[in-house]
Amino acid sequence: MIDRLRACFARAMKLDAPAVERIDASTTAADLPAWTSVTHLSLILELERAFNVRFDNAEVASLGSVGAIIEALAAKGVRA
Repeated sequence: MIDRLRACFARAMKLDAPAVERIDASTTAADLPAWTSVTHLSLILELERAFNVRFDNAEVASLGSVGAIIEALAAKGVRA
């Protein structure tokens, strides 16, 4: 799943390969300067497309780390 998540981050935030490779389950918005409020929304759209899920407003606000994203996807039935 981490590779699919990294691809979403790369597209949403226009990250270079070294930045993408550093993304792991412990990465938070504070760890990525490119993770702004605007790119967060782009990331949510990428996640929804890539994993065929929908996030409500409360979920969107709580997805400030890769770990939280993985948990939210798992709660929606997405498996690694």
